[in-house]
Amino acid sequence: MHDVLEPISQYLPKASTASEFFNQVNQLLTERHGFTPGNTRFAEGACSDEINEPELERLEQHWGERFKFGGLAGYCHGGRTGLGAVSHHVPEEDGQRNLLLVGGPHIGWHDGEWGEVLRVGQAETTTSCGALMAIVEAGYAGLQAKTMDPLDAQQFFVERLMLPFLKKADDGGEVPLIVRATQFLMRRIDTDLRTIVDELLPYFEGQIACVTGVTINTASGNFFCPSTQAVRNDRATGKTVTLT
Repeated sequence: MHDVLEPISQYLPKASTASEFFNQVNQLLTERHGFTPGNTRFAEGACSDEINEPELERLEQHWGERFKFGGLAGYCHGGRTGLGAVSHHVPEEDGQRNLLLVGGPHIGWHDGEWGEVLRVGQAETTTSCGALMAIVEAGYAGLQAKTMDPLDAQQFFVERLMLPFLKKADDGGEVPLIVRATQFLMRRIDTDLRTIVDELLPYFEGQIACVTGVTINTASGNFFCPSTQAVRNDRATGKTVTLT
């Protein structure tokens, strides 16, 4: 695993084994903030791609059944309506109610190539994230005049989100284009998710833990590079605290 992590860390320096990262998150939430399966609803906004499922399934096994607010490219497509809905699904135990939100985009890495991954049972690599790779490959010129397709609404919306990046981006520079695109999308997800949570807080009596980051898919398993690790409305201070 170290042989894989070292080149990944060149551009995503906070990356670590995904399973170990989320085991630590579970422990911190439990020991420092009182999250338990009996008082917590787990909601995730990861990309639909099945390659992201191992860690999400482990989180579900730990916290209980999950609510899905994500979709293509890991954007929070569920929006205000989705997250407002899940806030009403939170169980209560001894007066505590907690919401755990996990989300973010993903990117493949294989033999030095970003945006590709060798999936189990396949002889050739495929793109990861396929939705975002398609957007980067189409470029600004190929997408800026595109019209809405109601049968491909999520992809169209992510294309709109990425247009400002594509307009300025080029293939030059040390950091690969798909890595920069993923980082741009991660920042947008953080911004939009924070806006939705800010609007939700006055109506939700409990803690909201937000854990976002980039999942890196490899033939050796998934890694995770965190972006946001915060508990909103912390029970001890009533403020936002960092989950570390």
